[in-house]
Amino acid sequence: MEGFNKEIQGAEGFVMPSTQHDALVWLSGGAYDVVFDMARSVIRDLAGLACLGQETSSWSYRHDRDLTGFIDGSENPTLLDAPLAALLPEGVPGAAGTILLLQKWKHQTAKWEALPIDQQERIMGRTKLDSIELENKPSDSHVARTDQDKFGSIFRRNMPYGNVDDHGTVFVGFSAEQKRLSTMLNSMAGLVAGARDALTRFTQPLTGSYYFVPSVESLRRLRGNPDPA
Repeated sequence: MEGFNKEIQGAEGFVMPSTQHDALVWLSGGAYDVVFDMARSVIRDLAGLACLGQETSSWSYRHDRDLTGFIDGSENPTLLDAPLAALLPEGVPGAAGTILLLQKWKHQTAKWEALPIDQQERIMGRTKLDSIELENKPSDSHVARTDQDKFGSIFRRNMPYGNVDDHGTVFVGFSAEQKRLSTMLNSMAGLVAGARDALTRFTQPLTGSYYFVPSVESLRRLRGNPDPA
């Protein structure tokens, strides 16, 4: 795999920036105080080896919706099939690990919410209430520009970020193949067989980075055998 080493220059002057860092620590928990204390512990443990480049806090919103009000991850494979989409297969370097694409997208909320629901749905390519894919969705709709039947399956775990005045979505996408992720980005930017993703007119990418996430077994091997004494 490769890092997100250069920006993606799309149609109509649209740009996805490159903000590659060396490593990512992702902490998830139901109580923010626990996450906060663990994050400070990680920073202390890495002192002298690394310094904090960026910090983002997220939360769940209306169970499974993002800040556009639409259900997020409707195309996700089932948990039974997710390992096939997200994990590198046995017999290859990094087996059982995954490739992560991480992007922060700032929402232009007032502009988006000023649109009638039916126009939002055409931009998304899905109905807002129950996330049913439109039969005659526009070719520049978000669903059409990120069609997993065309580009390959990924597993998403997006999260909202920010405050009431400045907020958006952290895109968290896992895949067994980096090409699926990079081709989807090029498609959204209008570089693959069609127009730029209509949703990008209401959201602005602020960051872009790739990471390899090793399996738990690989991390255990790196730690080595504990001292029997």
